[in-house]
Amino acid sequence: MQSQSIYQSAPDYCAPYFDLVETTDLTAELEKSKQLTLKIFDLVTAENENYAYQPGKWTVKEVLKHIIDCERIYDYRAFRFSRFDAAELAGFDEDKYAEHIRPIRQSVDELKQEYLSVRESSVQLYKFMTDEMLDFKGTANNAIFTARAIGFMTVGHNIHHCNFLKKNYFKI
Repeated sequence: MQSQSIYQSAPDYCAPYFDLVETTDLTAELEKSKQLTLKIFDLVTAENENYAYQPGKWTVKEVLKHIIDCERIYDYRAFRFSRFDAAELAGFDEDKYAEHIRPIRQSVDELKQEYLSVRESSVQLYKFMTDEMLDFKGTANNAIFTARAIGFMTVGHNIHHCNFLKKNYFKI
């Protein structure tokens, strides 16, 4: 359960992601969502890695790559804000990113290793931020965020896509 202040530290479209996060312990939540994601990786096989639940939708591997790409971008934003950088940061087009990595040449094991590397970097980034660093407000994609809100958005975004994969791709 997130405190009300986190909802006020990011645009409204982040609320569904915040709703998926159970506690206010960011490091613990990064670890929990990592474990959830590793279970998803364990469901991926050679037979289903390129499966899309509908024509024109992302494949399993593309969804996993999207999680990784977004976490990299979110971490960069949080890093900048945690250093009291007030320069406005641009948005990004997730569909363009996906379009330009097709086909994904990485194996599932390579994607898993990339995910683990990015997640460990995220944990190290947030682990040593002070409250002042976490609560500095910056602008990204024409919206105000704090580094703390970005961290919890990262977790919620990750959980959202894992839940979506379970429901629509793996039917569990």
